[in-house]
Amino acid sequence: MDAGMEEKLAVIEKQPGSLEPLGLREQPGADRPRARASLLPGLFVFLLGSVIAYVYAFLLYPRQGLIQPVIDLNGFGQLARHLAHGDGFSLGYGPTLRRAPLYPAFAALLLRLCGSSGPEALVYRPVLLAQCLMVGLTCLSAFALARKLFGERTGLVAGLLCALTPQVYRYVGMTEVETSLGLLLVLMALTGLNLYRRPTVSTGALFGLVVGAATLVKPLPLFYPFVFLPLVFWAWKKQGRTKGQAEAGTGRNGQGQGLRGLLASLVVFVLCVLPWVVRNGLVSHGQFWGISSNGPGEFLRGYVNVEPQFVLLRQDFGSRDPSAVMWDWEANLYEDALLRKHGMSFFSTERFGPHGEYMPMEARVDLELKKEAIESAEVKRRLRQEPLGFIKKFAIQTVTFWYIVETRKKSLVMGGIALLALTLAGFGQLQARRKGIHTFPALSVVIYFNLMYAAILAFGRYSMPVYPTLLVLSAYGLTQLWAACRPHPASNVP
Repeated sequence: MDAGMEEKLAVIEKQPGSLEPLGLREQPGADRPRARASLLPGLFVFLLGSVIAYVYAFLLYPRQGLIQPVIDLNGFGQLARHLAHGDGFSLGYGPTLRRAPLYPAFAALLLRLCGSSGPEALVYRPVLLAQCLMVGLTCLSAFALARKLFGERTGLVAGLLCALTPQVYRYVGMTEVETSLGLLLVLMALTGLNLYRRPTVSTGALFGLVVGAATLVKPLPLFYPFVFLPLVFWAWKKQGRTKGQAEAGTGRNGQGQGLRGLLASLVVFVLCVLPWVVRNGLVSHGQFWGISSNGPGEFLRGYVNVEPQFVLLRQDFGSRDPSAVMWDWEANLYEDALLRKHGMSFFSTERFGPHGEYMPMEARVDLELKKEAIESAEVKRRLRQEPLGFIKKFAIQTVTFWYIVETRKKSLVMGGIALLALTLAGFGQLQARRKGIHTFPALSVVIYFNLMYAAILAFGRYSMPVYPTLLVLSAYGLTQLWAACRPHPASNVP
């Protein structure tokens, strides 16, 4: 490199928004990417992920016999159809609070453009095709995150692991949120890393936008900014950025960039979620201010989830046999028993009186609000009167999050893959810590969702969107393990 180029790089390094004002330089120990890294590895993992997703969604999933090949299992496609037909955010009985809006709205846009009438397999084809591209983008994002953290080689390994791990593809053939959420979670880690390393209004706004989008797909990320942003500020302080510098923020070199970046992320995040919160408040006449309802119901179902027959795999979690007893059925009965004490039934949109007499059908929102109120009261009672029960549920579900699926055999396979990925990630984290590489923007995503689901309801399905981010850490563990196991050249010492 000639002297002129070195001078230009030195000037760029001191520009506002670089790592210099915060005392943050490139992490030691990372095999830093070349200045002009090739686009070919990223393009390769994108195409590989997209092609495998297409083969699975359109060729394998409809014909396999391991799982029931249902497309619209939980009504997201139905919501999209109603939106595309101009019926509003509804499942057919008036407005609903039951789902977050972004995934149905995205699917509705595709149905509006491509047609929303006909059999499921044809109508939802554009949605499934878009999800195949999402998988490709997820692999590309994992590649980009790992390359920024650890270098080009680990980036390629992370992209390949993402493209070859079965959990990434499980829901790509269905109108479910897991595929889009997986992409958004790895983007949360990537934009969080950018905000930490180069805090500006633009990096903060992009982080807030991604977390807002993830929250509008599923409400679990709602509290993530209030966990991650303090971690960023704490990390900055550990790097030598004093409180006085953080508060002053008036220097020419952008000493206030960090706080402005954090503020921008919060403002954009709030602006993303606020309109839907207001919509739900208006629809519910001020009784519900949130992203989607049924959180208390999911919380209570977690107590069924931690029963020994499911945790110890003595009984299948799910079954294609309608006569078989399974977790979902037992959880439904549990909720129904609670609701019937208050004149409602879990199994019907009809309302029943205290003695089983028929009452007129109500609007769906009214039923959802009544169910929410009954189950919220039960959640508060359990937390207040049975705190040890909650602690037990939380502890067990931190583990069930990674392995419980439909059958014992599949749970063991799922758990084996999870154990391998977590072990490699743990080894990678130890190596990164030893080399001074700060991985918390990725690690915090994995831990946050594991703990949030453990507090509410946690089984294998909910861990699948976390895998692309987890595999970034696993990839570094794998490359470090490979480097440690490689034979070193023999010494020339006689």
